[in-house]
Amino acid sequence: MKNKFNFKIVGSGPTGLLLSIALSKFDCNIFLTDLLTKDNLIDKDKTYAITHSTRKILSKFRLWEKLEPYLFGFDSLSISDSVTSANTNLSINDLDDDISCAGNIGWVVKHSDLMNVFFQEIDNYENIFFMTTPKLLRKKLLFDYQFFSTGAKSLDNKLLDFVDIKKSYNQSCLTFKVSLRGNCEKRAYEIFRKEGPLALLPLEKNLYQVIWTSSTLKAKERLNSDKNFLMDNLSNILPDDFKLDQIVGEFNIFPVSLSLNLPVLNFKKFVFVGDAFHTFHPVGGQGLNSCWRDVNTIFDLFNKNITLNKMDLILFKFKYFSSRIIDIICTILITDTLISIFANRNFLLFPIRKFSFLLLNNFLFIRKLVLNQMTKSIIYSKIK
Repeated sequence: MKNKFNFKIVGSGPTGLLLSIALSKFDCNIFLTDLLTKDNLIDKDKTYAITHSTRKILSKFRLWEKLEPYLFGFDSLSISDSVTSANTNLSINDLDDDISCAGNIGWVVKHSDLMNVFFQEIDNYENIFFMTTPKLLRKKLLFDYQFFSTGAKSLDNKLLDFVDIKKSYNQSCLTFKVSLRGNCEKRAYEIFRKEGPLALLPLEKNLYQVIWTSSTLKAKERLNSDKNFLMDNLSNILPDDFKLDQIVGEFNIFPVSLSLNLPVLNFKKFVFVGDAFHTFHPVGGQGLNSCWRDVNTIFDLFNKNITLNKMDLILFKFKYFSSRIIDIICTILITDTLISIFANRNFLLFPIRKFSFLLLNNFLFIRKLVLNQMTKSIIYSKIK
């Protein structure tokens, strides 16, 4: 009888947890590790946008129904440009028929709810072992594969051998929750501004997550500013029909960058997943959804064949990279183009900005193209 495979997953955020659940279907032991404790991993004031491609992936691993009670769906998306005063509203009528029946363009979930559901799920598997890194170091184990889902900035180039392509936007996102009145209850907002986009994601009635992009210096100034001053500043940006009541909960700030780590096809059993593999600008809410499409690809490849043959290891890396690269490049191009056109002070681009909204408002197929790419992704049809 052959021994079970030993898989190590470094990083126990949403991507690492979903990967452990996916790989648990195989004949393997999974050692899920992190520097933080389970409570610290859960207790973070963050929010994620969930798309239809992700809905299909979560359904595949029987997680959608368990997570659904914690999701808040939105059935319209307002996109506006504060510089040119152009705007458009996308709705479920702009979705393809195969996903419009879900009744929502997308969903929003709190980090703590998501992590609680995932940790409860891994408790059901006897072959998933969560532990902090010091505990793992006391165990003398040989791993057949090591998956890194720790984030782009936590990787050691010399140790892991990869080619890192990066672009810094010199921007950061300030995130916090606000209580609002006068808004459409199930509508998300993306407001393009000179300093960067501002997104509002509905969490429940009258409660929204703010994702406010600006220069890193300005974001830090706002982080350290008085709450009343920040509320006044935000009120001047929001649509006229909004009434800002109060800021709720904690402030968080994180830098914005574009990165792509190209793996070297050697015999080392290291595989990058999620933000360790790629990062994008948060405009459009593609980050976590793309990370989970990495997980889906790994599962599909292992579902066809898992071996320890060295040549098969290289072949796996090649297939994984080649399966994901088109989706990743498309997401990079879309998000980077949006920021290049809509988040700057170049008046020569103003006609393009106006023309873009003219197309969206007058041509249904353009709205469908934009919205379905955001919600389904280029590989949606490949998710089985």
